Amino acid sequence: MRFAVASVHEGPPVAVIDEERRLARTMPPPRRGDFLIGRRALHRTVRAAGLTAGPVLCDGPRPRLPEGISASISHSRGIAVAVAGPADRFPTLGIDLELADLPVRAAHLVLREPERPLLGPPRTAARRLLTLYSAKEAAFKALSPLTGPALRGLRDLRLTPDGAGFLAQADGHPERRGRVSVGQLPQGGLPCRALPHD
Repeated sequence: MRFAVASVHEGPPVAVIDEERRLARTMPPPRRGDFLIGRRALHRTVRAAGLTAGPVLCDGPRPRLPEGISASISHSRGIAVAVAGPADRFPTLGIDLELADLPVRAAHLVLREPERPLLGPPRTAARRLLTLYSAKEAAFKALSPLTGPALRGLRDLRLTPDGAGFLAQADGHPERRGRVSVGQLPQGGLPCRALPHD
C-alpha cells in the first residue's frame, strides 16, 4: 500500500490522463479542481505501489478503479491525498483529509453519546473532533462497499481506541467484514486512512 499527495500549487496536473481531463471539463470549477488534483494524487500512489491504471473515471461519487486496484482519494482546500494497493492484499481502503475547522457544537453529528469521551479536554476538543470526523470518513469509505446501504452515515460507525488509532465498527455488522483499523498518516497528523481489520 502506498500514499501520495498532490496540490493545486504544483501547476497543471500533468499526471492526469486525457479522458479524465475531458470529464473534468464537464464539472463546475470548484469540483473540477478537486477532481484533477485527486486524480494526480491517485496516479502517483498507484505508480508508487507498482501498479498501473489507465483513466480513472467515476461511478457516482466514487472513482471507477481498474480491476486489481484498491484505492481511495480525499481533498481539502487545494490539497489531495490518495492511498492505493493491490486489491488481493487490500480488498478495501479509505482515506480522508480535513483541513477546515469543525466546531465542537457539531460533535453530535459525528459522535454518539458513548463516543463523546473521545473528545478529551475542552482545550483540545476541536482538534480532536476533526481527527475523529476524519477517522470516521476514512472508515466509511472503506466499509460502505462491504456493508452496502446499511451504512448510511458517520453515526452508523462506532470508534474505539486501538493502539495509535481506532477500530471502526459498522452497526449491525459484528463480523470482521464490518470492521476496519483507522490510523493517521503521517504519524501524529491528518490524513486518516482505514484498512481491513485483521
